Amino acid sequence: MLRYTTIALIALLACPAHGYANELERLYELALANDATLQSASFERAADVEARPQALSQLLPQFTASASADRERAGFVAEPVADSNSLGASCALSAGLGMQRCYGSAQQLELTLSQTLWSYGAYSRLKEADFQAAAAEASYRGAQQSLVLRVAAAYFAILAASDQLAANVAEREAFGTLLHQAQVREQTGVGPRADAQQAQAFYDATEEVVIDARNALDDANLALTVIVGTHGESIAPLRENIPLASPDPASADDWVRSAKQDNLDVRAAELKVDAAARDIGAQRGRALPTLSLIGASSRLNQSDVLGGNQTLDSVGVAFNWPLFQGGAVASAVRQSRALYHQAQAQFDAAQRDAERQTRAAYRGVVSGIERVSASQRAVESGRNAVEASRRNVEFGTGTEFDLLNAQNNYYTAVRAYSQARYDYLTALLTLKQQAGRLGQRDLAAVDALLVERGT
Repeated sequence: MLRYTTIALIALLACPAHGYANELERLYELALANDATLQSASFERAADVEARPQALSQLLPQFTASASADRERAGFVAEPVADSNSLGASCALSAGLGMQRCYGSAQQLELTLSQTLWSYGAYSRLKEADFQAAAAEASYRGAQQSLVLRVAAAYFAILAASDQLAANVAEREAFGTLLHQAQVREQTGVGPRADAQQAQAFYDATEEVVIDARNALDDANLALTVIVGTHGESIAPLRENIPLASPDPASADDWVRSAKQDNLDVRAAELKVDAAARDIGAQRGRALPTLSLIGASSRLNQSDVLGGNQTLDSVGVAFNWPLFQGGAVASAVRQSRALYHQAQAQFDAAQRDAERQTRAAYRGVVSGIERVSASQRAVESGRNAVEASRRNVEFGTGTEFDLLNAQNNYYTAVRAYSQARYDYLTALLTLKQQAGRLGQRDLAAVDALLVERGT
C-alpha cells in the first residue's frame, strides 16, 4: 500500500501562524457545477450505464398486447344459403363456380407473456453491460480527478503569469532608473554616451515582454473561466516559502505499479477489454438456440359465417434456433474480435502512457525540489551581484554594462524561481492523479499554502 506525505500537514506545521485562503476548493466547487468537460463525462456515464438495464430486460418477462380489425372474405363450396342476412354477413354466389362467397368483419385481441429460460447471447450481453457500466464509472471518476488537476493547473498558470508580469514590470522600472542615471551622468559629463545607449537598449527590450506578460495573464484568466464558468474570480497568491515534500515511497517503480493498478484511465481501459471479450460471446449467441416459456390468451370476434367468436388460451415452451442468417452472425463475430483487439491495444497504450506520465511527474517532483532550491539561491546571488555591480559603478571600478547584465540576470532568476514553485506543485498533484489518488483534499492542502491578499 503506497503512502504519501501530503503537503497539507507539512504546510500547517511549517506555517501555523498564518491564515490561508480557501480559493482552490471554492473554484473546484464552481467547476463541478459549470465545467463542460465534466458535464459531458457525466452524461456519457449516464448513457453508458443504461446498457445494463437494457441487457437485463432480455432476461425478464416480456408482456405484449396486440389487436387487429379486418374485413375478410370466405369462400364455401356449398349450396347457396337461403337467407344470408340471418348469418350476419353479405354472401353472394359466384356464377359457374358453385361457390358461396361471404364477407364479414373480425376483431382480435391477444395478450402474450414470455420468459426466457435460456439464451447464451442474452446472458453474455448482460455480463458485457456490467463491464461497460463499470468502465463508465471509472471514466467519470477519472474525469473528476482530471478536473481537480485542471483547476489547480489553471490557478497556478494565473499565479505564474501574474508573477511574470510583476517581475517584468519591476525589471522595466529598474532599467528605467538605470537609464535615467546614465543619461544624467552623460549630461553632466561624468559618464560616456555609450552607457546611456546600452541602458536604453536594455530598457527598450523590456517593453515587449511586459506586453506579452499582460496578454499571458489575460489568457490564463480566460482559461480558468472556461473551467469554472465565471469571470473575475479572486486569486490568492502563494506564500513565499513552501514546504518541499519528497515522494513517499521514494521509488518511481512503486508509483508506476500503483498507477498500473489504480489509475482510473487504465482501469477503464481494462474494463473495456473485458466488455469487448463478452461481446464476442454475445454475437455468437445470435446463432445459438434459445428456450422460452410462453403463455398467450387471445379472443377473436367475427361474423358467424366466418366461424363465430373464439377464445384461445395457451401455455408452452418455445425452442428457437436460427440456423442461417445470411452470414450476418459470422461477420458480427469477426467485427467483435477486431474491436476486442482494438480494446487490448488501447489498454496497453493506457498503461504505457500512465507509466510515462507517472515517471515524468515523479521526476518533476524530485527535480522540482532541486530547481526551487537552486533558483532561490540564484535569486539571492543575483541580488548580491546587482548590489556589487552598483557599488563598482559608483566607485569607478565597474562598468555600466556589467550592472545592466547583473540586473538582467537577477530578474531572469526571479522569473525562474517563481515558475519552479508552480511546476513543482503541478508535478506533485499530477503524480497523485496518475496513482489514482487525487482528490479535493489535495486542493485543501494547496490552499494551506496560499495567503489572503494583504496578509
